[in-house]
Amino acid sequence: MKKLCFALTVILVGAIFTIIGFNAEEVGEDMDLFIEPEKVVQTRLTGLCVQFNATSSFSKIDIFIANASVNRNCIVEFKLYKWDENIAKTVNGKPVHCEKRDEFFPRNTYYTWDLSSVMPKKGEYLFVMEKMGGNGFLDVNIMYPEKENVRLYENFSERFGSLKMRINTKGLDKLSDNSIELFDGFDTWVATDGLGREVPSTQISGKVRNDKYVGLFFHTWHTHNHAKGMRNITEILKEHPEIVHDWDSEHWGTGGVFFWNEPIYGYYRTDDRWVLRKQAEMLANAGVDAIFFDNTNNELTFVDEVLVLLEVFAKARLDGVKTPQISFILPIFDYDFVATQLRELYREIYSQGRYKDLWFYWKGKPLIMCYPGKLNPQTDLVDAEIMEFFNFRPPNHSHTWDNVQVRDENGNPLIYGAIQPEIKKNYIIWNWISIYPQLIARNPDGTPEQVTVSVAQNWNAKRGLTAMNGENVYGRHYSVKEGKYDTRKNAKLYGVNFQEQWDYAIEIDPEIIFITGWNEWVAGRFEEWGGVKNAFPDQFSDEYSRDIEPSKGDLKDHYYYQMVSNIRRFKGTKPVPKASGKKTIDIYSDEDMWKDVSPNFFAYKGNTFDRDFNGYVDKKTNKPISYENRTGRNDLVSAKVARDNEFVYFMVECTENIVGEGDKSWMRLFIEIGGRQDANWESFHYVVNRQKTSNGTAVLEKSTGGWNWEEVGLVEYSLKGKRLQIKVPKFMLGIKGDKFVINFKWSDNMQVDGDIMDFYINGDVAPNGRFKYQYATYSYEKSPLTRIATLVLASIVMATVILKNPFMNRRMPEK
Repeated sequence: MKKLCFALTVILVGAIFTIIGFNAEEVGEDMDLFIEPEKVVQTRLTGLCVQFNATSSFSKIDIFIANASVNRNCIVEFKLYKWDENIAKTVNGKPVHCEKRDEFFPRNTYYTWDLSSVMPKKGEYLFVMEKMGGNGFLDVNIMYPEKENVRLYENFSERFGSLKMRINTKGLDKLSDNSIELFDGFDTWVATDGLGREVPSTQISGKVRNDKYVGLFFHTWHTHNHAKGMRNITEILKEHPEIVHDWDSEHWGTGGVFFWNEPIYGYYRTDDRWVLRKQAEMLANAGVDAIFFDNTNNELTFVDEVLVLLEVFAKARLDGVKTPQISFILPIFDYDFVATQLRELYREIYSQGRYKDLWFYWKGKPLIMCYPGKLNPQTDLVDAEIMEFFNFRPPNHSHTWDNVQVRDENGNPLIYGAIQPEIKKNYIIWNWISIYPQLIARNPDGTPEQVTVSVAQNWNAKRGLTAMNGENVYGRHYSVKEGKYDTRKNAKLYGVNFQEQWDYAIEIDPEIIFITGWNEWVAGRFEEWGGVKNAFPDQFSDEYSRDIEPSKGDLKDHYYYQMVSNIRRFKGTKPVPKASGKKTIDIYSDEDMWKDVSPNFFAYKGNTFDRDFNGYVDKKTNKPISYENRTGRNDLVSAKVARDNEFVYFMVECTENIVGEGDKSWMRLFIEIGGRQDANWESFHYVVNRQKTSNGTAVLEKSTGGWNWEEVGLVEYSLKGKRLQIKVPKFMLGIKGDKFVINFKWSDNMQVDGDIMDFYINGDVAPNGRFKYQYATYSYEKSPLTRIATLVLASIVMATVILKNPFMNRRMPEK
């Protein structure tokens, strides 16, 4: 009887443990998630993740702390997630366990994170370890090569190596693949710029050509330069226009750097994560495939700033942002500096596989624009690795086909910019800037590989290379083809020079177009350079500068949308998604009535965090300029539109419950009726919620011209948790029947009424900037025959139209 009772007890206890999913025997011995290393790299912790697949339960994770601050705390957050398809979906889910530790961490020993309270079962997991604050630092060890069935991520981007850590499990199983889905529907968004120019859609641009790429010159030096102090050339010359060529004027001050005007995000530093996230989204939405960092001066790589950018871009990708890939342009003339930089970049980034999903590959290898001739691959193993690792494209010295950079007063060549014959023999030479008609980098078979497009050039017809504040410079409003300036009012806004270069590049139809540039902003001042006194060689003013990033000055965002339009002409676009059929929506229903409504208009999440960061030092005060922005609140992530015979229904959804109901600038909806030429504000005919809501109703208003509105009537709305729905009678929008097009956008917490540039800075908008979602109830795409006829007609009138609307000048690529 005793034996029977004992046996039943054993069976019962076993059953209980089976039911609750715990079996103490399943926990294994400590297992290293690394192998005996060939190389160890001590790494400062920002954020690391480890993906592993445990074959048994485990009760702890031990992380080796190589070094930590003495008497300074670190705040580190530990998270454990069950793996879910990919890293983005995984970290957007709920963690199995999460704990924040604020303490003085030990050094040269293992640190234990106790998981016995949750006792994770066997399965695939992601361990996340992030430094969240504190005054100290914490270093961990990355071990090479990596262990099989263990995957390491730095700030959510896969890299080489394994973190020195261990868990008490019996073994490791095979890992799932990690493939993040990035949003690529931005080319279906429509936009109208400040000059009334519309970005092209498929019937103008043609279908997507997946074999075409766009690169963009990008500057990471704004942290390195910030302490020198800044002045604004445009502001100085508004007060003192007579000192343009006066080196000795006291109004220039002493030292520092000069901005040609103020960027839309202020005089920012490169390590301002708030700005970097904005830039990541803008460049993704434009269709830029790669950004090339300007390392063309001396041995500086700005690698610390680059790593911050890579961190921000990697995190943006978790939110679906198709950020550009990255590459570098190294010194053009001094090849010793090139060798120094190559070794540093290889050591700090490429050899460790850091952010490898962000590298720009060209024909099978990571690309760098440089000539590596001063490396010593025959005697140095690392140099040999570098030579084998990269695809090299040396940057051209020359701006023109004849290679003459400077001429004397009689037109005789003084300085040539020709590349040495042995370099041209072994490498394809790429161009970063060129005079129209631009230089073409050709493949060995003669086909065009690369052409550059630049906004303006520090060049004139008589001398060649000159300073931007010289005479007859090829500014934004200069046509090299016509040999004259565009003299229209506000000609600097239209970008005739830029458009001329785009048209030629698209005619040549290379594999990649390289654009100069995005965000150089600053220029040095020299007593004499390029035959100009008090010279500003590279940047000077609105007219004589070459940046595309929007400014707070007159240029605003005109060049951004000109770039967007031409990228679409070059690469093609996807068609606007078709709307689903008619459906009546009960906006008060607890049922999800939108689940079968399409399309779903996507918006980036994770971009409403605060800004609190210092920018450049202001030379007027010798203090850094402080930037704060806490206007982000409702994080817009998706929108839909539906209609029936009487109403149009709008829905927007946020990541969290919507707040601020009734506040000023709360959840505004801007509406444009396609094809209508009525009075508008920045193309929008109507707005909902400009005035405060009341008792479940909102005010629909119609523009009487600009930011002037008159009430049309009251419309119903419903707010439930994360979702806002609005029901608008068709007749209030002037819509009859079921064939119509609506372009729309949502905005929350706009701060400056009537200024569309506010959409780049404050609150949140969907979609970004001037972009609009398009809801079309019928197929409006032109037939191929109609499209050809349109292009023929456009070519006939091109000569008279180009200055008015340069986006219309499109030559179809050769088949």
